Amino acid sequence: MIPTEKLGAACFLENKRLFSNHETQAEKYNLYTGLAAMAETVEALLQNVHTLEARLNSIAQKIDVLSYENS
Repeated sequence: MIPTEKLGAACFLENKRLFSNHETQAEKYNLYTGLAAMAETVEALLQNVHTLEARLNSIAQKIDVLSYENS
């Protein structure tokens, strides 16, 4: 099964393969290529957001420990 973050790009690439031809249907081909690229960019952004959330949670836990130790 494809992870949710990768599903968009996979679907658009499949549509590009099945429903477009770069020589005879350039508009559809470019549309699916662009949508796949956009989905991959969103995937990368989601990964960065998850990383930032994990780092922020770690920082918050450390601050809580330090606050407890200093009280």
